[in-house]
Amino acid sequence: MHTPASSHRLAVEDDEGTFTVTARQTHTYRIHVAQGLITGAFSDHLRALAKQLEVSQIVLAIDTAAAEHHLGVIGAAVTRTGLPLGVVPVPAANPGSLPDSLSSLIRPPQQHRPLLLGVGSGAVRTLVRTAAARYLPGVPYALVPTTVQAQIDAGTDSKAGIGHRTPGQRHGAYPHHHPAAVYIDPDLTSALPPRDIRAGLAEAIKLALITNPLLVHILEQAARPLPAGPALAAIVEQAVASKLMLLALESERQFLGLGHRVADPYRAATGYRIPQGEAVAAGIAVAAAHAFLSGKTTLKHRDRILNLLAAYQLPVTIPDAMRQPVWEGIAAGHHTRHGSLPLVIPQRPGQCTLTDDLDRSAFDKALDDLAARP
Repeated sequence: MHTPASSHRLAVEDDEGTFTVTARQTHTYRIHVAQGLITGAFSDHLRALAKQLEVSQIVLAIDTAAAEHHLGVIGAAVTRTGLPLGVVPVPAANPGSLPDSLSSLIRPPQQHRPLLLGVGSGAVRTLVRTAAARYLPGVPYALVPTTVQAQIDAGTDSKAGIGHRTPGQRHGAYPHHHPAAVYIDPDLTSALPPRDIRAGLAEAIKLALITNPLLVHILEQAARPLPAGPALAAIVEQAVASKLMLLALESERQFLGLGHRVADPYRAATGYRIPQGEAVAAGIAVAAAHAFLSGKTTLKHRDRILNLLAAYQLPVTIPDAMRQPVWEGIAAGHHTRHGSLPLVIPQRPGQCTLTDDLDRSAFDKALDDLAARP
């Protein structure tokens, strides 16, 4: 995808793996996507960024899971910039540990203006973004995401932070604070368990179905074996471009809800024991089945969508034992203070639409349809 997208909130220009993002016409940052970036040009990028921001040290906030595999190479790259390096380990276990991690990050007195460099999962992004926005005003931050999901999300504002809330704002979100830069190297995901990679790729599948038929084709070709190296780099780059484009276009942003109408109550019903990506995949499958049964797509398109999910060993249905609690969650979330919450359904790869006709009968028929597939 090489077409710039823009709105009054976000402008995006794509130049072969480097995305220049202007947020709210006041803040510009770059997202660099390249295989081998961390062992290659990362030091030069970081040195130039530090000079531009006039920082005199780099504080590395790295989650403990990422540190086990990546601290050596990333620390060496930072050291080559010639700037002092501080390291703050961040517990990788769960977001509930973030407030304590945040305290450890801001407790040491800073004698020099630092650049916060967040390395790890989306939880680290939340931590660093919150620290920079709420507790260290004027301190810039950059990101090195190490999971597939975090790499696709890293340059966007689609996740909320922790902290206080304001009227009409999601809990703790800081919509006006953006990274100074994002460095995405798909090679950093090589240490992840296959299940985590597949769950992250569910986000790429979702974005492909919304707006990017080329990415659908790339994903289909790369499914077996699990994509790595150049194949994964191509997927991540296309997914980042797709997400930025959707966020830049006001009329398209609502389609990012594909799969979530079912996924959120499904994950809650499991006690959050399954990855978000797996729940989203099941939600996409239900939406695809409903699209077919309601005449909004063809059997060919439904099967292509379901086959793509199955190729990545992602769920394509919801267990019978979960039907009632999932439906209760769907029904409870159907109406918001802004009115009826529509269901996003895929009509064909690269095109979605909205509907509000999912009732209990249609939900059960969709699950029956999925269960009847060979």
